[in-house]
Amino acid sequence: MTQTEIKDRHIPTFLLSSPLRRVFENPYTLLRQFVKGGMTVADHGSGPGYYTVPMAKLVGENGTVYAVDSDQKAVMALEKKLEKLGIKNVKAYVSRDLSPIPDESVDFLLSKDVLCCTVLHKELAQDIWRVLKRGGKAYITVRLGKVGKDPRAIGAEEFFSLFSNAKEKGKTRLKAWVIIEK
Repeated sequence: MTQTEIKDRHIPTFLLSSPLRRVFENPYTLLRQFVKGGMTVADHGSGPGYYTVPMAKLVGENGTVYAVDSDQKAVMALEKKLEKLGIKNVKAYVSRDLSPIPDESVDFLLSKDVLCCTVLHKELAQDIWRVLKRGGKAYITVRLGKVGKDPRAIGAEEFFSLFSNAKEKGKTRLKAWVIIEK
């Protein structure tokens, strides 16, 4: 099977939008460390907007959010949510990669548990670097899985090698994360 034949893993939108998620994972706790008014930011693997909406509120009217996800249903749900909330500073795209985002245009990029849902590990790592401005930062996480059975799974060693220039990195039994700065 080629990379184009292996579909990305999509998490059902109702799970990604669950109010219970806020009990364990408040998006503002993470985002306030990186996102400021007027910034251009990207939510890579935006789904139905769990992080996108808070990003849009934090960057304000003078900022821009790029929301990119390979799941068309999730992007449609995000667009409905944005319309309902009257949020106009988000550009949402259905894409497996970050090609809709211009080179060196992003101050901060969030890629939360995306690289473990695709086979495009190296390509997306390069794409993340491409879209960051000089001084731009990215916070990237993956869920660690059994490498070998599922070609989308990524191990900590491979993940860290993709971001060998990380300013910070960490790992638990189930997750790995890096912060990179261009």
